[in-house]
Amino acid sequence: MNLVISGYYGFKNLGDEAVLLSTIQALRESLPGARITVLSHDPGHTAQAYGVEAVNRWNIREVFRALRDSQMLLSGGGSLFQDITSRRNLYYYLGIVQMARCLRVPVAVYAQGIGPLLRLSSRWITARVLNQVQLITVRDGDSERLLRDIGVNRPPIHVTADPVLGLNPEEMDLTPGLDLARRMGIQGKVLAFSVRFWPGAEALWEALAFLGDKWQKEGGQVVFIPFHFPLDVEASREVARRMTEAPVIIEEELDVFTLMGLLKTATLLMGMRLHALIFAAVMEVPFLGLAYDPKVQAFAQRAEQPCLDLKNFSPSDLVEKGEFFWACREEHRLKLKAALPALRDKARENACLVADFLQRCWKNR
Repeated sequence: MNLVISGYYGFKNLGDEAVLLSTIQALRESLPGARITVLSHDPGHTAQAYGVEAVNRWNIREVFRALRDSQMLLSGGGSLFQDITSRRNLYYYLGIVQMARCLRVPVAVYAQGIGPLLRLSSRWITARVLNQVQLITVRDGDSERLLRDIGVNRPPIHVTADPVLGLNPEEMDLTPGLDLARRMGIQGKVLAFSVRFWPGAEALWEALAFLGDKWQKEGGQVVFIPFHFPLDVEASREVARRMTEAPVIIEEELDVFTLMGLLKTATLLMGMRLHALIFAAVMEVPFLGLAYDPKVQAFAQRAEQPCLDLKNFSPSDLVEKGEFFWACREEHRLKLKAALPALRDKARENACLVADFLQRCWKNR
């Protein structure tokens, strides 16, 4: 059984690398012995890190050969079908799906967050291509509704959850992250920040700096954790420059296991990156989502955690919500713990649906 995975892999984005890791683990559990090939920006690193085959995602000949020899393409996870960052990205991922279908290779849209799709042309071409695939799983109800709205009506659509939520910390070696925390002197009441550059973020930096200073003056510690290296390091420095109390900034590139071990030391997390919130959920760390994108708000709602919409906020709103968040942190932790089992089951459902489809195809032969 040969499977090809297409996504935003090999770009040093921890969230997407965690998606790939969790997807590979889930597929190996559901389809033992399957050969997995990943389309990657850095195929050498991807192959070594995850024990898979990998080809250069930009080399059309290599991609063609990998698809030709496969039994299924998995497109995802992440947010591949959207046009808010660039239409070129949308066309690239849809092009990979179309190539697979031209080769008569079945396609599963795997645990994706769909959209935003702002242009009529984007909505039309996405619906046209996705109506040709065999299986769609999405990580939230908003994605399902968007697909229905643009006219995707042929393959079954299953609302599952992000694959990363299927990771089990008890099965991982978290020692590297715990060792890093000790080396950096991270201990006690730890408030973790995950920030990224986004238009209009300057007002956010001021409010986060105020909250960080207040947390540290009350005996806590602030730690900035980069999820997209090195861009998030510079965003973290922008906030830190506005603080009077010196925080800790993690300035090295982390792997998934180190990051999870580091998060184990956190008391709370306030974050913009979706996968910062997902990692926090996996480690049962209560979080406050800072929603620059609807996907952040959608996940916070499913995890029973508070969220602030950054499109309509004032610094005083964030300060007020932040102070309330940490005053009620135990309540938020219990809500997260109660929501987590269902999210884990939904995350593991992605690979099970793929396995069921392929087994049915095999029987029909």
